[in-house]
Amino acid sequence: MEEKRSLRDVKMNQTLILKKALFIVVLIIAAGIATQLIPQGSYERVTVDGREEIVENSFRYIEGEKLPVWRWITAPFEAFLDPGAVSVVVVMLFLLVMGGVFVLLDDSKILLYLVTAIIDRFGEKRFLILNVMVFVLMAMGSTLSFYDQAAVILPLALGLCFALGWDSLMAMGMSVLPIGFGFACSTTNPFTVGIPQTVAQLPMYSGLWLRLILFFIVYGILIVFLRNYARKIEKDPEASISRETDRTIRGMFPEKIDTAILGDKKVRRAAWIFCGSILLSVAFSVLSIFVQALNGVTMPFMMLCLCGGILAGAHAAGYAESAFIWKEFFKGMKKTASGVIVIFLVMGIRQIIVEGKIMDTLLYEAHQAIEGMSPYLAILVILGITMLMEFAVGSASTKAFLLLPMLVPLGNMIGLTSQTIVQASMFGDSFTNMFYPTSTMILLTTSAINLPLSKWYRWTWKLIAAVAVLVVVTLMFCVAIQYGPY
Repeated sequence: MEEKRSLRDVKMNQTLILKKALFIVVLIIAAGIATQLIPQGSYERVTVDGREEIVENSFRYIEGEKLPVWRWITAPFEAFLDPGAVSVVVVMLFLLVMGGVFVLLDDSKILLYLVTAIIDRFGEKRFLILNVMVFVLMAMGSTLSFYDQAAVILPLALGLCFALGWDSLMAMGMSVLPIGFGFACSTTNPFTVGIPQTVAQLPMYSGLWLRLILFFIVYGILIVFLRNYARKIEKDPEASISRETDRTIRGMFPEKIDTAILGDKKVRRAAWIFCGSILLSVAFSVLSIFVQALNGVTMPFMMLCLCGGILAGAHAAGYAESAFIWKEFFKGMKKTASGVIVIFLVMGIRQIIVEGKIMDTLLYEAHQAIEGMSPYLAILVILGITMLMEFAVGSASTKAFLLLPMLVPLGNMIGLTSQTIVQASMFGDSFTNMFYPTSTMILLTTSAINLPLSKWYRWTWKLIAAVAVLVVVTLMFCVAIQYGPY
């Protein structure tokens, strides 16, 4: 008998990771060359309410020695001597911890238990299951860095959808899409909200009211899209876009979800411990919105909650030896190490531009180029810049460190609030993860179920159009109300 495949056995495309790293190296070289060609310049800056702001009309060209070539190589290391490097180190640690956490989450069967419990609770009420599962996964993507883990959910969603008479596209819509859309409509996600807001010198998780509204609007759009398609293929199974490719994978999954795991007391205890740690970290993040003194420790606290919760859960699930737990934890950390390297390289780009004294010159020239441009048009330009960078740099935190130090002051000078600029960068980074052909997650999951990208786009093009309209309308609204606090 042919051995069943598992998405856990599918390795991430290392070629894509290497290409991204090489792209960053090219940018480092380009930044170094730029320091030799672009005149040095400087703005005067003042500190207002703890935030550094540029003094308008204070730019002046300066004379100085050009940055030597050898410092292009040492720039990533020099960046860690900067006082602001502490936040970057925390980001890197968080990336590593999350990698280890989710390997343990999978191995301890906590994720399997949670999803099975939801399905068992609602029985054969298929659309209620759809509504709840999409909401839960969107919420996890919105509040946590729960994105790459869609590959773990997909096999469960496939089994459920096949049992309900649906297809693999519906399974993608109940796993990959809600997690990705939740990631795009982040409320307290540390990577897509916390880090960009920190880089833009905004209070962490400020402006939450608008992101909550967006979350429920996008949830509604996705639910309508999925329910309409489900009803269509229930009425006419031949209308299934993936009906031909599904024939090759239907036999790999059980016709019904196995609820035996719900009787495992150890796994149940593990699930409760993990959920408690997640709720604790989310509650602390929300509290930091109102208690500004907690901003600096929010991400380390979330790391401790996630790490402590999953380790306790792993013990509760039956791991007798701590050595095995740490082995699995470090195995997961290795999977995210490439992301840490990319962030390390990106910090070198900013270091070269700053030390080469050309950042302010670039800001001045860019300001001159768009001076007089309507803020409504300028915010779309910023959105476009982020979307273009997504082809080469997929990480939200990486793009935040790379783009926002230049986009925020530039936008401020033409009347855009920092919060509006961060929102545009979030849109440009997150929704594209679901639709770009370079998306590692889309490549991984569609390949695992033998789904051609052409069929993926044939299915999602209406959803892409709806999201595009929502993004533009939201950004226009942000500009109109001066979405803040500043």
